[in-house]
Amino acid sequence: MIPPVPVSRVLLLGLVAAGAIAAIATPQPTSSFAGGFAAGAGAAFVVSFLSNPRRGEAKEEDRESP
Repeated sequence: MIPPVPVSRVLLLGLVAAGAIAAIATPQPTSSFAGGFAAGAGAAFVVSFLSNPRRGEAKEEDRESP
């Protein structure tokens, strides 16, 4: 098995933004590719949040519970 590669969420968000801008600003063949690229980076961004939620939020909930 191949271990997962850590990727910054800020980098993924930047890739989504760059793909979306390229999809709007370029003609059809490149626009389709850029739109798919943005969708793929967005999916990876969402999966990163689902697989590893922020640890600070869990700690705050534990402190509030008696």
